[in-house]
Amino acid sequence: MMVRRFRPFALSLLLAGCAEPPVPIVVLDQPESTLPRTFQQVSNVVELSDGRVALAELKDKTLLLADFSGEFTPLGEHADTILPTDPAPGKHKLPGYVLRFAGDTIGLVDFAAERTTMWSAAGSYVGVVPGRGVGGYNQPLYYDHAGHGYKEDIRSVLGGLEPGQEIGFDSLNVLRVSFTDTIADTVARLKLPVWGRGQFGEQMKIVSTIFSGRDLFGVLPDGSLWAARASNNAVDWRSPSGEWTRGPSRSFTPVPVTQEEKDAFLERLRAQMAQMGAPAGIELSYPFADEKPPFIAGQTDPAGFVWLQQARPYGDSVPVWDVVDRSGKQVRTVQLPKSSTLAGFGAEGRVYVILRDADGQRVGRYTVK
Repeated sequence: MMVRRFRPFALSLLLAGCAEPPVPIVVLDQPESTLPRTFQQVSNVVELSDGRVALAELKDKTLLLADFSGEFTPLGEHADTILPTDPAPGKHKLPGYVLRFAGDTIGLVDFAAERTTMWSAAGSYVGVVPGRGVGGYNQPLYYDHAGHGYKEDIRSVLGGLEPGQEIGFDSLNVLRVSFTDTIADTVARLKLPVWGRGQFGEQMKIVSTIFSGRDLFGVLPDGSLWAARASNNAVDWRSPSGEWTRGPSRSFTPVPVTQEEKDAFLERLRAQMAQMGAPAGIELSYPFADEKPPFIAGQTDPAGFVWLQQARPYGDSVPVWDVVDRSGKQVRTVQLPKSSTLAGFGAEGRVYVILRDADGQRVGRYTVK
């Protein structure tokens, strides 16, 4: 049996004292099927209508079409250099994230070349998505089927706005970019983490507080947009016509940030800085939140449900996701295998998970009914 459903007694007792009724828990253990190949670093997984999947392998810089019988088809070819003025048809520099546009057209976000290319389900190069550079050069990771891309306006935090515009540190705009226009509309605002001061040797910098909550967003094919609010664990919805519906607050158990986790974070940061040439023993200090936010990641499945990954205690490697409907109500909880990552969704409740073992990464397919 690939999927088990149960309500643990302890969880039922906990929820019995809350206003919210208990929700079913789905535990994913053994996959129905896995791609017969080991990967090094999978980006994410997009399912096509015939059951094949598209993914990017970040380590060897390839874009692949694959099926679970074992056929793998590379799309395009790697190029060490792609100039901004070079259309470089059929080439990619750093495949980073895979999208699915209307029909079975595949999108590839190339973070190094700062562009998004389109590919057919047959594996042919189609072209570059228009609108490159509108609202900044970060690429949209969400698209509706009317030809709009959605992305965060990081210029409002990092700079790069027009002269006279104010840089904000408490919120972030979500921009909607059209394929046929050079203007971006603001369609949502997201709350950013609390800012504080960090010490890097002799330098003091303004940095975001580690483990401080921030809002997330996602988009459906019809242009509906959701925003998950870290302050009260609610999911708000914006209709394609621009009307907002506020979701109810959802209770959650706060996860404290321990000193052990703070020390581990700083040690990882020191190791990363040492690889970039920083002197050993450099003085580091960061502001840390006392508690973690209710969620740390979010995705949308084809049925329009929002999946929010719960924050978990240090040392806990079991990912748990809350599934929320259009009314903002949680309908189930899904527990993934230890040390795995939610990679994407397909039709009829299919879920793709990156599984890790001593040999590397494998892509497993499950079905959640």
